[in-house]
Amino acid sequence: MIINLPYGESTLKVNVPDDNLIDVLCPSEIEPEMKAEEYIRSALRTPMGSKPLNALAKRGQSVAIVVDDNTRPCPTWEMLPLVLDELYSAGIKDEDIRIIFATGTHREVRYDEAKKLLGGDYADRFDYISNNCKGTDFTYVGTTSRGTDVKVKNAFLDADLRILLGDVEIHYFAGYGGGRKSILPGISHYSTIQQNYTTNFFHPMARPGVLDGNPMYENMTEAARLAQPHFCLNVVQNGRHEIVGAYAGDFDMVLRKGAALVDRMYKVRAREKADIVVVAADGWPHDVNLYQAYKAIHLALNVVKDKGVIILVAQCPDGHGSEPYYEWMSKYKTKEEMKRELAKEFVPGGHKAYYHVKALEKAAMFIVSDMDKKMLEKVFRMQVFDTPDDALRQAFECMGEKAKVLVIPRGTTTLCTV
Repeated sequence: MIINLPYGESTLKVNVPDDNLIDVLCPSEIEPEMKAEEYIRSALRTPMGSKPLNALAKRGQSVAIVVDDNTRPCPTWEMLPLVLDELYSAGIKDEDIRIIFATGTHREVRYDEAKKLLGGDYADRFDYISNNCKGTDFTYVGTTSRGTDVKVKNAFLDADLRILLGDVEIHYFAGYGGGRKSILPGISHYSTIQQNYTTNFFHPMARPGVLDGNPMYENMTEAARLAQPHFCLNVVQNGRHEIVGAYAGDFDMVLRKGAALVDRMYKVRAREKADIVVVAADGWPHDVNLYQAYKAIHLALNVVKDKGVIILVAQCPDGHGSEPYYEWMSKYKTKEEMKRELAKEFVPGGHKAYYHVKALEKAAMFIVSDMDKKMLEKVFRMQVFDTPDDALRQAFECMGEKAKVLVIPRGTTTLCTV
């Protein structure tokens, strides 16, 4: 069977012998029942736990709109115009509005990226900033019950009307992206992000597809309440990045409604574990860098046999994507070393190296990528191949000609279990 794998904004093919293929694990696609604009307008008209946005907005108010950065697939360019329509109808003007990219610990959004993410001429019309989590423009708003001191971007707190835009999808330790994640880590100070990880990262319930009992979700939700957002709009997309659901109002009600729809599509069961798992990170923006693309490996671990092979297909045009990730992979050899250091001082990016090395103990890592080959081999300890077929041939050499194969084309967002 020839299977298309998302790769950046294009695709690569892999040819898996029929006798070896267990299955191609794909989301249970939901077809859009209406246009994207209609989903969004309907959500804005009937919010949950909140007045409609045009009833919250008042002429002369300052407005902060938090949006996702270039590492997320959120279709902000489809959402923002309709949100602006609501604000304009209440008398809000362009000069009253500031957009904040929820970059968390990621780098700042470039102008060319802002133009693409926001759509239209909004990058030129509106004042926009990135989080820059180690800056000085944050204010302490309280401490969570788990001891996280919450410091949030002043540009958000100073606004009279505070709005969150995002999308809901599987997240590998926070349960799901969306909702509260726009605030923590999105627009929080580095120390807040660090404390949240330190307290909750190693908890066994901090895992994908789990909200209740997940201390990461619960702590982030408590932190977001302290920042007092007024309105949230989140969407859910199918595997073709078409909007199939939109929810607005209270950020946690929005998240839970979105998560239920995500579960219908993206929780997939395999018949058995495989000797070889071929997994793509779902293309751009999920494979913008290795830091993001690793998430596909993390979810593939559920369905690969011990001492099997995972083949990651991820373009990674921005390279590794995290200096701490690179530095920890260079400096430390074992997960035990990394865990000790993280227990002393949690370093975002160091946690990704910990996960990466832990994964290497379970399976050999092959990769097809545009990243620097020497870096991938020497630092990230992955075998590099030019094509998925080349990688698969070598995997059969390692695992035997009768090795069983699973293929996961949208690995970052598909939660596979056996």
